[in-house]
Amino acid sequence: MKSLKEILASKNLHTVKSCTTIYDTACFMAEHNIGLVPVLGEEGKLLGVFSERDLVRRVITRDLDLKSTLVDEVMTKDLVLANVNESHEQCLKKMKDRGTRHILIFENEKLIGIISVKDLLEVDLKDYKETVEILHNYIYAR
Repeated sequence: MKSLKEILASKNLHTVKSCTTIYDTACFMAEHNIGLVPVLGEEGKLLGVFSERDLVRRVITRDLDLKSTLVDEVMTKDLVLANVNESHEQCLKKMKDRGTRHILIFENEKLIGIISVKDLLEVDLKDYKETVEILHNYIYAR
């Protein structure tokens, strides 16, 4: 089973700064093909996250102006966090309990990445496929 650090090794962490407009944030997310972006304040402190869901529920449905509304006004502040040393099962449980698809991973109080349910399920699927292959080879003595 891969550790969280191993899962994050192939992923880039994209962030936006506090006081960025929703328009610029959405363009940044589209450019990097991401559905959620951490919002950082001064000295890189995590303030919240902005997601596609926030865009729909807190911006579009309220008819807010994309070019004048700041990400700080509509970002999610109630975050799901994990330490890099936690197991991927612990992360899945936290995500399930909170009904979220992303978890922010920290190491020594510093944000090092974001893992999605999809990332964790891909690890599980790969492990299951390897197990099936090993068992298949054992049974058929290859």
